[in-house]
Amino acid sequence: MAGLVLGARYRPARWLSAAVGSGLVFSAATSTCGMAAILAKLPCNQPRTTDLDATLQALGR
Repeated sequence: MAGLVLGARYRPARWLSAAVGSGLVFSAATSTCGMAAILAKLPCNQPRTTDLDATLQALGR
């Protein structure tokens, strides 16, 4: 909706809406998601090695 309103007032903004729409069509056609691939590489999304005994001890069990 924001792209539609912005494109009506500022014509070059239509290219941004077209790029987003093209990305969504490509993602649907190929069953891939570029943003998910990028987010998966962030450090906060990397698995950590954990020790079950240390975790249970920290929980007080």
